Amino acid sequence: MHSPIAPSRRLGARTVLIALALIGILLATTAPSAPPVQLHTIEFGIGPTIVLVPSLGAGRMTWMPTARKLLAGHHVVLADLPGHGDSPLPDPFSLEAAAEAVDQVVAKQPADSTIVVGQGVGGLLALMAASAHPTHQRGLVVVDLTLRSPLPVDDQMKGKFAEFMDQNYDTFLQLMYGHAGRDSMQSLAIHAMAAQVPPNTMKAYFRALLNVDGTHALRDLKTPVLPVFTEKMLPKAEDWPAVSKQLGWADVGSFTPHRIAGAGTLVASEQPDSLAATIVEFSRRTASSTLTGAIAH
Repeated sequence: MHSPIAPSRRLGARTVLIALALIGILLATTAPSAPPVQLHTIEFGIGPTIVLVPSLGAGRMTWMPTARKLLAGHHVVLADLPGHGDSPLPDPFSLEAAAEAVDQVVAKQPADSTIVVGQGVGGLLALMAASAHPTHQRGLVVVDLTLRSPLPVDDQMKGKFAEFMDQNYDTFLQLMYGHAGRDSMQSLAIHAMAAQVPPNTMKAYFRALLNVDGTHALRDLKTPVLPVFTEKMLPKAEDWPAVSKQLGWADVGSFTPHRIAGAGTLVASEQPDSLAATIVEFSRRTASSTLTGAIAH
């Protein structure tokens, strides 16, 4: 025989569950998102600001040879990537969260005189930050930026990639950086830098990069941008239209990249004069409003 109070008990329990669910939804929708991580920087010099963001696996000091060439008339900011050096990695990690951390550095500078320069993944994060916050900088220079992977990767392959990376990290890092230089000595130096970054940081970036597509951010960009490629990425013998298809640039409009000869991944130390002169000229052109629209051709 059923107790006469059983229905009310069932109703009460159901009401409690509904209330708890509603509270959970309310908290999920009203709780503030985690603030962007704070990146460590080095700043020096007086004048228009140049923010320099390194590539994945490199530290902010890799920019120093080029930064010295900019000091005569600029305020230079060297920033780490999230998870590099003493700068924390966003938790949970995403490229969007990493880009917000880069923007926190840029947002502290005078927007009307700031040029952001990013290399590789640093360029990708700077692009994402500029797309999300177009008023925080006057212009953007991206060095050796691949907008997306030239080969599609399905979910099964992504899982195998992550498994291999987790189980064979040293081998994986050697595969990724062992031939990154223009010669064997450079490759050793680049690999040694990347090996100093915590493995969990590198793995987090590489997992996220499997799905990356920076073409959307570039199409929507309201900030003048100059693509710069080193000779390693864009050899003299290579045709830009063909290379642009491989790197995703062919899908975002007509670009004429600036090529820096005699340089590769270590361009900031190999060709500091050429790279600094390119940055200064772009800054001058944006300041004089000779660039129109969202892209610099």
